[in-house]
Amino acid sequence: MFSGKWVFRHRGVIAHAPLLLVLFWRRGEISNAALMWGAGLALLFAGMALRVWAQSYIHHRLKVPLELTIGGPYQLVRNPLYIGNAFICASATFFARLPWLAPFILLWCFAVYSVVVRYEEGWLLQLWDGPYEHYLKEVPRWFPRVNGLRRIAFWNEFSPKAVRAELHCLVIALIFGLKGLADSPAGHLAWTGLRARLFS
Repeated sequence: MFSGKWVFRHRGVIAHAPLLLVLFWRRGEISNAALMWGAGLALLFAGMALRVWAQSYIHHRLKVPLELTIGGPYQLVRNPLYIGNAFICASATFFARLPWLAPFILLWCFAVYSVVVRYEEGWLLQLWDGPYEHYLKEVPRWFPRVNGLRRIAFWNEFSPKAVRAELHCLVIALIFGLKGLADSPAGHLAWTGLRARLFS
């Protein structure tokens, strides 16, 4: 049985592993490219926006000293970065024209991140003690509780750095979008024409 610590250390690889299935699966693709790209971009940008918002408060990738973070999205839920990740992973299924795989991807992310946060919260409780214990009681893990919230800011001095730190998320649209395009009738037509020009 894998320990919570092991899953925490390898959470990125484990959470993204099913995307290999999405990348190479061919059956059941949806032909409506506009709908698939629209839904995919909506999920991708929602996930990125949530990650940027969270990064601007937690400073995970911003080379800023870490501290107990309870502002911004952390007033709503304890794990906005992981929720953003799940949205971004689900967006890949739409770019690949396999939206029926999205629920599986979301459930997988939820299962992996549930193990991760159980370990992570124990570690943070040791680190921050009383203030974090109070935070655990006040803020839900996954589903926002909006009653009694103080004013929430969506932009701060770290937000521009957070945007730059999260631009790598766009790669998922490129990779899975190219896969969806290559498998589409238009993609096959373009590839056939290219081969004819190159090898005729």
